Amino acid sequence: MKRKLLSALLWVLFMTGLCNGCLAPGDYDFGLRLTEKFIATEGGRAWIPCAFTAPMRALSGRQVWFRRSPEFPLSPAEVQNNRGLMRPMISTESECSVVLRNVWDTPEEYGFMLEWGANERHIFPDRVQVVSCVAKVELTPSTYSKNLLAGKETFLNCSLSKHCPGIDPKITWKGFNSKPLLMQKSKKEMQEYSGFSERLLYTPVPEDHQAEITCEATFGKNLSASAKTVLTVHSHPQILNSSACSLLQDLLTCVCVSQGVPLPDIHWPLLQNKHHFTKGRASYITVRSTFTMTVVNFTSNSTVMCVSRNYLGQTNMTLPVNIIEGLRNAYRWIIKFLVIALLITLAFCVICFWMKAKYQKLTEVPYSSLEKRAETLNAENNIETP
Repeated sequence: MKRKLLSALLWVLFMTGLCNGCLAPGDYDFGLRLTEKFIATEGGRAWIPCAFTAPMRALSGRQVWFRRSPEFPLSPAEVQNNRGLMRPMISTESECSVVLRNVWDTPEEYGFMLEWGANERHIFPDRVQVVSCVAKVELTPSTYSKNLLAGKETFLNCSLSKHCPGIDPKITWKGFNSKPLLMQKSKKEMQEYSGFSERLLYTPVPEDHQAEITCEATFGKNLSASAKTVLTVHSHPQILNSSACSLLQDLLTCVCVSQGVPLPDIHWPLLQNKHHFTKGRASYITVRSTFTMTVVNFTSNSTVMCVSRNYLGQTNMTLPVNIIEGLRNAYRWIIKFLVIALLITLAFCVICFWMKAKYQKLTEVPYSSLEKRAETLNAENNIETP
């Protein structure tokens, strides 16, 4: 009898051990959903969206994140639950999203497991790579000088650190004022990670001076790296068409607008090196010079020369003089116009009064003729009366 009871107890224990991994009706198997295979760090932290399914017996267990292998679980100081990162959620899922703190600079692999009961656990096979991916924009060695020259081809290089994931990124350039000529990509295999770079052939224009150029590498929906640099583009001086001179009676005013980097110096040969002009900066690449002086014998055929120079060269432009009639002439014409208008108005009034008087005279009937007509009517009435 005791043998039968012992056999039955052993059979129950055996079946219980076998069914410990069995699913009850309506239960779910183990499953882990990670939206990204690679996660980039930001300020020493990494946000990992995560959701899982598990049988009912394991749902009440402890969620554990580990580094590299289950033998290296993360401490509470290294990981923090962050609900709401995984969207949308499936009704059968539970969220396991976390924020990793104090993430190492070197790439690391992280995993997730559940622990419950008496030393029972399930290790999910999926892993997520947390990487510290950094981009850098630099000029190639052939243009080591930081000062570019407008109109001269140069290369810019966007390179990524060795910790970036080993998948081809999409590199985007922003901030140029003209279209790049050529792009060259290169890839260097480094075990699980690769070094990437993209070489850009570009001809800068004067407007690129102080332009902020951005290189952005995108590896996936949540992983990207970017870098910025500010260009210094030197350019030959140019005098813009907005430069001009005007003459008001004997007062000459000239404006010369020049573009270049470094900002050019503007000279006026007419002034014979006398500093009777003002100079002001209009932008990073534009300077404006203005002077006013009294002149004699200036006509519409007279011209004024503006000279602009910097260390790259010199240019000049002959500015035509626009003659502006003086204020006295303008006043004279205004007075003449007003006098003529007044005379026309008076003449019109005189004509109106004359025509009105003439009309009244023509329509007026003399009083004597009215008396004769009245007597005639009275006589006719008396004859008709018996």
